[in-house]
Amino acid sequence: NRFQVLIHKYDTRTGTYRDFKPEDSGAVQKNEQSKLAWQLKKVLIDGESSELELFDKNLITLFRDLLKHYPYHLPLEGSRIFSPYEGIIMNWDMLEQESQKTGSNEAETTARADLKNILETLRQGSGDQKLDEYMKNRSIYRTNRTITFEALWTIFPPGSLVYSKPFMKQDQVFIVYDNVGPWPDPINNRSRVPPFELRCWTYDWDGEYFNRRIVRLTIEHFDLIKPISTLAIQPLDLMEGAEDIRQDLIARGKLFRKYATLSSDSRMLNYDGRAIFEKASARGAFLDPVGRESRLPVYVKDANGQLTANANQPTQVLSEVMVDFESYYKYAQPWSSIGKYAIDDDDRECECQDCLVNQGLQMSWRSRFDRMLGIASEEWEDLQYIICAPRVLGYVLREKTWAQLDVKGLKTIVHDPSDNAFMNRLKLQGPDSGLKTKELLLGLIRNHGIDENSKRSKEYELVDIVAEKGRGLVILLHGPPGVGKTSTAQTIAVAAGKPLLTVGVADVGTSAKNVERNLEKIFDLATAWKSVLLIDEADVFLQSRTRGELGPTTERNALVSVFLRVLEYYQGILILTTNQISQFDVAVQSRINIALKYESLDADQTIQIFNNFYSQFEKKNMVEPREKEAIKKWASTLARKKFDGRQIRNIVTSAIGLAKAADPPRKLQLDDLQDICYIMESFKGDLSYQMMQYESKQRPSPHATRA
Repeated sequence: NRFQVLIHKYDTRTGTYRDFKPEDSGAVQKNEQSKLAWQLKKVLIDGESSELELFDKNLITLFRDLLKHYPYHLPLEGSRIFSPYEGIIMNWDMLEQESQKTGSNEAETTARADLKNILETLRQGSGDQKLDEYMKNRSIYRTNRTITFEALWTIFPPGSLVYSKPFMKQDQVFIVYDNVGPWPDPINNRSRVPPFELRCWTYDWDGEYFNRRIVRLTIEHFDLIKPISTLAIQPLDLMEGAEDIRQDLIARGKLFRKYATLSSDSRMLNYDGRAIFEKASARGAFLDPVGRESRLPVYVKDANGQLTANANQPTQVLSEVMVDFESYYKYAQPWSSIGKYAIDDDDRECECQDCLVNQGLQMSWRSRFDRMLGIASEEWEDLQYIICAPRVLGYVLREKTWAQLDVKGLKTIVHDPSDNAFMNRLKLQGPDSGLKTKELLLGLIRNHGIDENSKRSKEYELVDIVAEKGRGLVILLHGPPGVGKTSTAQTIAVAAGKPLLTVGVADVGTSAKNVERNLEKIFDLATAWKSVLLIDEADVFLQSRTRGELGPTTERNALVSVFLRVLEYYQGILILTTNQISQFDVAVQSRINIALKYESLDADQTIQIFNNFYSQFEKKNMVEPREKEAIKKWASTLARKKFDGRQIRNIVTSAIGLAKAADPPRKLQLDDLQDICYIMESFKGDLSYQMMQYESKQRPSPHATRA
């Protein structure tokens, strides 16, 4: 006989564990193995398991050839394979077919017969109780496409394709790398059975290369038998409509490749869809209540490398976004995730010589997919597109937040020259709504940094005594609130085709020791994106270091000094807005390229601004027709009330709200505008009176005596 089955159990006569033959109680002698091709040993120690030992060189060669695609070190002469024999079970059908074939020579034919005996012996009883239970029901599971929780590992062989929806219920296909353990861990003292965990490859961009990256997917414990079609992870080849899924994912993968590799000048896109926010603020950090910087991320990995369940929920977003993987890793968080599942940092494969030269294994692993640049000259396989991540990483400009963005929600920005809000709808003082001022600003911003490496550009460049100093474009917009300073920055960025990166004091911080680091991060990001950087209400960074409402302080002086020093080496475009120019530090003047003063709105500006907002609803047929003429005449009355731009917008939107709230809803009437205007005017008067009272109390009494 070329094989034997043994039972390894406790020998009461010797007080040790020994090998016995099933048919008697006699212990096996060591020299009995010399003529065997293989043996199966059923081990009865702390439960039931078994081990398969191969002796015949031809049988070992056959195993190594048939299972060369399986990602484990295959048996050498005399080595053992332990139950549940994953490589054999996962390739059972193929091995059965191969065992029926006739070899090319007598030795191979004998080895195939040995393989057949191994499979038949395992089918009849391996000695591993869980495996034997599975083998008894295997044909039923396969026919009905069902599975138990304990046997989940059997339907996910390494190298196979699986389907899941880890990112906002989006279809996604992965390549199986490995399961964490075939049989579930015993409950022991745990309150519940741990989930089944499968390590899979997705295809992601790291800012430099496309590489396979490992994600740990899970299936929660379930009792009895479950249809495979209801699992959170399913084998792709068992799914209905698998070919349609493949075609959809190929199309989406091509978009992922396109957006991930956009040039630095083309990374701003329109986005309409759901997003998962990561961190607030472009600087990639938070401030605690006393101004110290916190490095705690929004997401926290648990012991399994999975992100915690309190991860941010998807939020609907309509905004311009910057797709930038490299900056995301640098400023948001050093790892990435797909939905709530973190990309595993430990994704290294075995690099031993056997694995490196094993072509079957390399094909199964798809190692050839790594270190792809995504350039047009590269030819990709369909599978590369199919396993691409469904999301890109970027920054939502309107929300000032890093986020995971749905690939399908991205669209290229198409600029309509006829719809130029900066030139046509922004109303500044001066002839033609400040036309010359707008042309000046737009020309400066459009041309700053353009073709900066060209010979023609360098002819216009002035070199400072200190290299890299004074190369930025700093614009100061100063004047009372609500007169168009912020709107100027917002609309000019669109007109110039540049991203608008908006930050405030909360994003930069007020502690001098953190401000320099945070500003450098923000300035680096703005320079990389060639964006217009807007620091709104920048008073705290511009106040005089010798005087101020609260008097000079060391902390405030340091804050201004740090800001001015960092600003000196900024090479991008910066717009500062403020309404307190009287308290500026004298050194600010030399850092500013151009300063524009905004006066309170005059009558013409007020009417034009009102008409801009009002006409939007008029075009939508939301204004009572018989009221239109009266409303236009009323606009001149509004001009005398000295409202600013924001207040005018609020009057119009609140009046529309009144009309909508009526029962039944109706169109806008003059009474709606007048009612809101009266409330707004009363509040404005009350606020002015309270401010006068406060200021009078702050002034020293003329009768007070000095100490």
